[in-house]
Amino acid sequence: MGHNLDIQSIYVLVKMYELRNVKLVADALGKTSSAISKILSKLKTHFDDPLFIQGRYSFEPTLFMDTNIVHFEHILTTFDAIHHSDFSPQTLKQEIILYGHALFWDNFGDKLYLELRKDAPLAKISMRNWSLEARARLVEGENAVLLNTYDDTLPQVILQKPICELTPTFYVREAHPAQTIDELIQYPFVITRNPGWNDVRYPILERLSGVGYQITPCVEVENISAIENIVRQSDHFSFTMSRLIPSGCRAISLPILSDLKINCVMSYHRAKQNDPQKEWLFQAYNRVLNQTKV
Repeated sequence: MGHNLDIQSIYVLVKMYELRNVKLVADALGKTSSAISKILSKLKTHFDDPLFIQGRYSFEPTLFMDTNIVHFEHILTTFDAIHHSDFSPQTLKQEIILYGHALFWDNFGDKLYLELRKDAPLAKISMRNWSLEARARLVEGENAVLLNTYDDTLPQVILQKPICELTPTFYVREAHPAQTIDELIQYPFVITRNPGWNDVRYPILERLSGVGYQITPCVEVENISAIENIVRQSDHFSFTMSRLIPSGCRAISLPILSDLKINCVMSYHRAKQNDPQKEWLFQAYNRVLNQTKV
């Protein structure tokens, strides 16, 4: 067996082992399915092994791949480490893709952009709304970052790196008649709806239901500014974090859930956990979030 393998071929092997689908590998690496198939054919000849066998739903790795995947991954980790010391945000020209929910972008988007712009004046920064399509791309290997709260539905292939904890709270207009949660639940509730996050379930409302407080949203709105205006102009109430009470509003805390904290995390594909760019983004995000502490 020779040793004239190029590093791109090893990337294809590792990505194929992870995704088990030629098209997904092609999309993740920015190549065509035909190009990936040709690389895999060369590798089969090189190693004198089928490498992957077509199963009912996907390609399954052979014993050779199961035995050696750790070595291929080690090669990539070592290769990536060669470039770590050369990373500099000041010279970064590639696109930085950031995903987030409406609540995050409305409260932190401008601050994060300006923070990143100071360090990386040449980079193109794309700040996009989180969605089910974005989730699929991230899981498949897209080189992007999700700025969100901890999500127990994300697969293990996504690393969720903790930054800080926030306290959830309800909020109302200053002159709202309700002073406690028991009084508040008699009024209409408007909630933010974010595809890919809480379009299936509301964890906070589930917790409240478990202790006897049945709260059902009467309206779901994706635009945070619209929700805040509804609350300021009516007796509706909504949900936010304790640091993010809108102007003209006040908080009504959740004493019965005083132990409940929202964990803010930065999420990205586990294959990128040693990427120095991710560490730089993490530090910038950390600075922005902690500037708002009370």
